[in-house]
Amino acid sequence: MNYVPKEDVKNYPLIEFNGNIHVIDSRSSLINSCKILSNSKILGFDTETKPAFKKGISHPISLLQLSVGNDVFLFRIDKIGFDNNIIDILSDSNILKVGIDIKNDLLGLKKIKQFTESNFLDLNSLALQKGFQSIGAVKLSIMLLGCRISKKQRLSDWSATQLTELQLSYAAIDAWICPKILAAFKEKLLYP
Repeated sequence: MNYVPKEDVKNYPLIEFNGNIHVIDSRSSLINSCKILSNSKILGFDTETKPAFKKGISHPISLLQLSVGNDVFLFRIDKIGFDNNIIDILSDSNILKVGIDIKNDLLGLKKIKQFTESNFLDLNSLALQKGFQSIGAVKLSIMLLGCRISKKQRLSDWSATQLTELQLSYAAIDAWICPKILAAFKEKLLYP
């Protein structure tokens, strides 16, 4: 299956995340989590930004999500800054960072602080190269994993003082799902 009609999306079960969510909002938690992430070979990658509902208004990225295995690290970069320890991971050519439609995520991060990213894989680009007609996190999850992810929290306030449990779960799944989708591409011999 390389196509999912929009009307069929609701027929698939929602994926559940039962892993560990680490909210990184202090210098000490940032240092410890970056040590763990820097020793990984593959990371899931995503960002979240407070939505702007008026034309011409935009907000900086609030949250950077990086996942390894069943651990997701949610960096509140609007609260703690876009630290060089994080940039070192995003620039490390030995770590594959996997995301979906990552171009705007990277542009948003570079508006905060310039850096040169290395070894990123956009699953949308991979899917199109392999003949998929449907792309995006929801449809790739359905086609490759047999379940869907919810996008209900996408337009919530990511700069809030306290993120809700629903926001934390949504943000975690968005990064965690990417290596799972890549593994499914590998199982189908569609990558590398």
